[in-house]
Amino acid sequence: MKYLLLIALCFVVLWLLRKAQTPPRTGGQAPPTARAPEQMVKCAHCGVNQPVSESVLAHGRYYCCNAHRHEAGSRDGG
Repeated sequence: MKYLLLIALCFVVLWLLRKAQTPPRTGGQAPPTARAPEQMVKCAHCGVNQPVSESVLAHGRYYCCNAHRHEAGSRDGG
């Protein structure tokens, strides 16, 4: 009986060694790449900070949305 336990133990040790040597699977997907930091700007109407790529630029000012751009335009008389 003790020989069967020793053989089983050897198989378990070999299985763990093989498992430790194989690289983990990524599921076929590439790891996400880090994005470069983006400049943040403040909305000229409400003061919310957001990335330049998500803001609206009008007359040299950045706005968080078109509604704020229109409100600021009507308030300034333009």
